[in-house]
Amino acid sequence: MFDRTDLRAAVGANILSADQASRLEAFLLSRKDDGVGEEQVGQENLRFLANFNDVFITLGLVILFIGVTTFVTMMAAPMLANGVIMAGVVSALIVGGLAWVLLEYFCGRRRLLLPSMALTLIFSQFVSLAVTVFAASLMGIDTEYDLFEVFSTTGRLGVIGFLAGAVAAGAVYLRFRLPFSLAVIALGVAGAVYVFLGFFGNSGWLIGGAGFFLMGLATLAAAVWYDMKDPERIRKASDNAFWLHLAAAPQVIIGVSTMVTGSNIFAGSTSGTDNATQGLTLLAVLLVIGVVSLALNRRALIAASLVTFIVTLSFVLSRAGLNASNIFIMVTILIGSGVVLLGAGWKTARRVALVIFPKGDTWNRVFPTEPV
Repeated sequence: MFDRTDLRAAVGANILSADQASRLEAFLLSRKDDGVGEEQVGQENLRFLANFNDVFITLGLVILFIGVTTFVTMMAAPMLANGVIMAGVVSALIVGGLAWVLLEYFCGRRRLLLPSMALTLIFSQFVSLAVTVFAASLMGIDTEYDLFEVFSTTGRLGVIGFLAGAVAAGAVYLRFRLPFSLAVIALGVAGAVYVFLGFFGNSGWLIGGAGFFLMGLATLAAAVWYDMKDPERIRKASDNAFWLHLAAAPQVIIGVSTMVTGSNIFAGSTSGTDNATQGLTLLAVLLVIGVVSLALNRRALIAASLVTFIVTLSFVLSRAGLNASNIFIMVTILIGSGVVLLGAGWKTARRVALVIFPKGDTWNRVFPTEPV
């Protein structure tokens, strides 16, 4: 990596003119912003963590916002107790505004991605909170001093909360082009759809599962669109796709599980479908996603699928009796072993998987070929 002091030294030694040094610096920065560097092709290089200083700053930000949130909540408490619900809106906007100011520095100026990701979550959460509490005041809903209560999954304000968070994350993406914000947008919109369809009762959860599944496919399609711009997986488009793949997998798995089994993992309800059917359904979906992940050359997709699969399977087996733990242990050991072997032989497995997928100039950008 170049250092500006090197450029100044080159100008001082008459190796470069000041104009040449300025143009060279702009060129190198543009390559850095585009994500082109020494990354390995096709390896899904993670660029959101440069060093431990990013972790250190992020930890400081979390502690800072815990203190700030506590302070503004204490200041607003007397007014909230007197029914001045707008005090909650102002409090949330103050915290969200501070997050945006810090985003301007850490993301807009410093490009420190891990702190920017934390600030994006904080900003989206408190904008969502402010909008939801304001809507509650218009609808005459009493928050009873617990502003976060309005985010209940089955609450009437859930849709507003999810959509407001998605819009806030959209503002972050438009201003800073932060890839992580795309995942927040996708999950926010999907959450709004799922909660809305859940208003129709138990049958609504089945419809909600279909909506969640379709949103997952839409998120996956957006991820593939970005991947087609960067088959080598080394530019910023690949970072955008990475986070969309992570957001797509849970939507697809939970959506299919809800449609087929009639279970709502979020509210803890179940249709009574036998546990074997539910487990086999989840396993089949996971295997399909695994093959697609190989073809797309996207470990992120299957990684997110595995986490969702384990969580959902735990929900399914929690009602299966004493043998559930044995089934869980067996499945996790088998899948864990398979993932380790798959990671070690990823390129070989890709060559096998690509045999069943279409070929051609356009398709090769969707399913990149694996060199022999």
